[in-house]
Amino acid sequence: MRTLLANYSVQTWVSALTGATIVGLVGVLPLFIFPNEQSKKDKPYLELLLSVAVGSQLADVFLHLLPEAFSHPHASSTYIGLWTLVGLFIFFIIEQIFSQVDYNQNFNYKSCKITHRKSKATGYLNLLANFIDNLTHGAAIGGSFAVSPLIGVTTLVGIIIHEIPHEIGDFAILLQSGFDRCQATKAQFMTGLGGILGASIALCYSNFLHSTLWVLPFTSGAFLYVALVKTVPDLLKENDLKHSFRQLIGVLGGLLSIYFIVIYVG
Repeated sequence: MRTLLANYSVQTWVSALTGATIVGLVGVLPLFIFPNEQSKKDKPYLELLLSVAVGSQLADVFLHLLPEAFSHPHASSTYIGLWTLVGLFIFFIIEQIFSQVDYNQNFNYKSCKITHRKSKATGYLNLLANFIDNLTHGAAIGGSFAVSPLIGVTTLVGIIIHEIPHEIGDFAILLQSGFDRCQATKAQFMTGLGGILGASIALCYSNFLHSTLWVLPFTSGAFLYVALVKTVPDLLKENDLKHSFRQLIGVLGGLLSIYFIVIYVG
């Protein structure tokens, strides 16, 4: 253990862990954006942010995660495609488990009727995907600070800018899934711990980044499932043309925000 910790200076460890913590705290920012009490008049606002979440997640998959996976020198298109499917399938299984548990909890044996309650399954699935995503961000921060402070800071700034629209969308998904603002904030903070874990592992094991090629496509599959299977169907329930147009603007806004971040920040 001492040997592992001695590989890098105290300054490198402090810088990497501080950077990972800052990225984790980005998930708390939406607390200051969303209203204290959700009401019917806030529904269009929430739908817009859900649309942004869909756009940012899809852009994150196709413009960031998968391209980064394919750029790996040892990447295989079949390998990456397989792990993307594994991510989709695993989240499908988890969703089935959540649905069964939620069904059993909502069944009223006295009246033999099903009581409808907003399921938090979508929120939990998104939290799991977000934790894995933060793990990779933390590993990138730890690996960058291990090279030099300048590269570390540059990587940190890029990840923070990239995460802001992503975390706002994640917060909207949690609220739509039945979390209140306090629960959503705590959950976002907990997923942020994945970044600290990733940074620590990257500093302890220098080959960590090279041995986790599967994480990027797996996370891609997870985000695809949450966006297309869980979030888009909620948006499609809206029949009003004005609201549908607002959703389209939100999706495009999410796509473009990640696009410009990838192009100009990297």
